[in-house]
Amino acid sequence: MNGAHRAAHLAPPLLLFALPIAAALPVAVWQGLQGGAWSAVAADSQLPRALALSLGTAVASTLASLALTLWLVTHLYGSRAWALLIRALGPLLAVPHAAFAIGLSLLVMPAGVIARLLAAPLGWSAPPDWPTVNDANGIGLTLVLIFKETPFLLWSTVALLARPELALQLRGWLASGRTLGYSDGALWWRVLWPLLLPRLAWPLLAVLAYGLTVVDLALIVGPASPPTLAVIAFESLQDGDAARNAEGAAMALLLAAVLLACVLVMLLAASMLRGAWRAAAVSGQRRAARQSGAALARGVLGALLALYAVVVLLLALSSATGVWTFPSLLPQSWTAGAWQQVRTSLGTVALSAGLGLFASFTALALVLLWFEATPARWDPRAMPLVLAPLVVPSLLLMVGLYTLALPLRLDGSVPGLAWVHTLVALPYVFVALAPAWRHFDARFEHTALALGRSRAAFWWRIKAPMLAAPMAAALAVGFAVSVAQYLPTQFIGAGRHSTVTTEAVTLASGGQRHTAAAFALLQALLPAIGFALAAAVGARQRRRIESHGA
Repeated sequence: MNGAHRAAHLAPPLLLFALPIAAALPVAVWQGLQGGAWSAVAADSQLPRALALSLGTAVASTLASLALTLWLVTHLYGSRAWALLIRALGPLLAVPHAAFAIGLSLLVMPAGVIARLLAAPLGWSAPPDWPTVNDANGIGLTLVLIFKETPFLLWSTVALLARPELALQLRGWLASGRTLGYSDGALWWRVLWPLLLPRLAWPLLAVLAYGLTVVDLALIVGPASPPTLAVIAFESLQDGDAARNAEGAAMALLLAAVLLACVLVMLLAASMLRGAWRAAAVSGQRRAARQSGAALARGVLGALLALYAVVVLLLALSSATGVWTFPSLLPQSWTAGAWQQVRTSLGTVALSAGLGLFASFTALALVLLWFEATPARWDPRAMPLVLAPLVVPSLLLMVGLYTLALPLRLDGSVPGLAWVHTLVALPYVFVALAPAWRHFDARFEHTALALGRSRAAFWWRIKAPMLAAPMAAALAVGFAVSVAQYLPTQFIGAGRHSTVTTEAVTLASGGQRHTAAAFALLQALLPAIGFALAAAVGARQRRRIESHGA
């Protein structure tokens, strides 16, 4: 089948993804360019502080997450701790942002567990007045973003380093550097990161865009007076007044412009630093490897894993807590009230699971169709469109998609929710599956065809079983992404449908932390089930390979 025929077969299904994205952005930009709206935005006294909060939390969390990722990879790659890191990424990514934020707030809030542990030795009889949750400077929001975006950047880096051609080169570079007397750390900073960092541009842009326009986390742990600009824009877009809607669209467009400015500044900074980095790299100075850095990196990894475990444990504890006065370490009473409310909301749970299943399987089908019908060299051309939902500010994208959903009568409908969840999940499924699928050995297919097997028979009986583990992992990632969606559900759902995520965020921002903890725990359990099933598929495949090898 030649390229033209393949493109013709691809057009109908891929238009379901490409057209909405391509049409939503111009529509959103047009809505955000209303002159009266910009005048109202400029006159808003909250604007300077709100914009500074959005920009500060996004840039600080992105740079800190990147620095932590580079440092951990530098000191852990090739060690036994590296294998632990790879195994731990699934569980870390399975905990949604909102669930993590609710659990972390239970740990660090003035009446949280840390304050209770310190109360007795420090003689506190009342919660301390410390800025950890909903603080005016956005410190709590920044910390949550760092703890959640670092695993995503680590996952992106692991996927990059796992590419067969790069893994082979990497081993060669490290071996050559060691023979010349350089430590692995020196090789990473002098040679490898300058080569690899440009390939992490898309994940970095996604992290920056998310931090700049995140709403659910800002509602849970972010500042309140004023909130971030993303929250103000979201509230304006949810208002019934058309003028307020136009203001929200203008704010969303402003955030997109700020994101573009940040990208330009970072590109300029990278260009200016490139010369100094190159000069330091070729200076010829050799430093002996220091074990302290590797030991500290292992400690940081252990602390990160322990933090996630504590967060999930606190969600479970708080969901069953009744009266719990400060500074008592244990609750005075227990109650199942939160879970009784969850039991009355089984429709919400079913909708969340159903949307996740539909979005992940539909996204996988579209991605497989693309991979099977196009050569790998086409992927770079498709990347900007595929990754658009990741790097375009979500508020701006949702403004356009909601406008498109209105004439199609998709707003407030389950099909509309399924459609938008698929659009958001597809980029993650693409990124998760691309390395394994694109590097599948084509000689298997050539052999099957030479033996008289059809392409379809080869796909079903050979290729799909051999790549079952990567497909299961991609499904788990897509399912987790769908379950965690807040803005798409609020916009396209038009407030008529609730998911575990929207319930958790609404309850947490309203101060109902015990019930919010129950929904947040459920929000974390749904993706965890998906990742556990994917791990089971991978383990079964490994056992099959080992048995055949024996």
